[in-house]
Amino acid sequence: MSAKKKDKKKKDSFAVRLKRHGREFLNLGRLLVNEPRKFPAAFLGLIRRSLRTVWDARGGSLYACGYVLTFVWLEVTMFIDDIATADSVSGFLGAQLFELIFRYFSESLANMVMAFIWPAFVIQIAPPWGLIALVIAFVSFDKLFKKPIEGWLLDDDTVPDRPEPQSSSAGDDA
Repeated sequence: MSAKKKDKKKKDSFAVRLKRHGREFLNLGRLLVNEPRKFPAAFLGLIRRSLRTVWDARGGSLYACGYVLTFVWLEVTMFIDDIATADSVSGFLGAQLFELIFRYFSESLANMVMAFIWPAFVIQIAPPWGLIALVIAFVSFDKLFKKPIEGWLLDDDTVPDRPEPQSSSAGDDA
């Protein structure tokens, strides 16, 4: 076995992660009720941690950025379409609660698959110019956009499992 496989941290089980996320949302709800002024900052921290997880899982490159933006766009447009087609507020809430289990999860999975192929959407927008824009973005992303994006994602001190910088001095081997 390689050293990389031995050093890799074991991923928590689905049940453990689901319980942790449930606690986070419960705490956000309590914060919204008890201290509403602190809610936006706490919610932004949760969003940053979630985006950072996806960013790391997709490699932290232009592809990861495109995946996140496409997925968020598809989810937001799906939600806005649901609001636009609702007859009333109570109808929207009732439909959302009932359809959450069945429709929302299936559409979110479809959005996830569609987000994987985001470069095809860029090329499809304007066939010759979409491809040119994609090539320019791939060439310039690391130099222009990666550091500001990672700076924003890592700005929150509550990002879990952030690796500490390793000291490279030779005299530390005592």
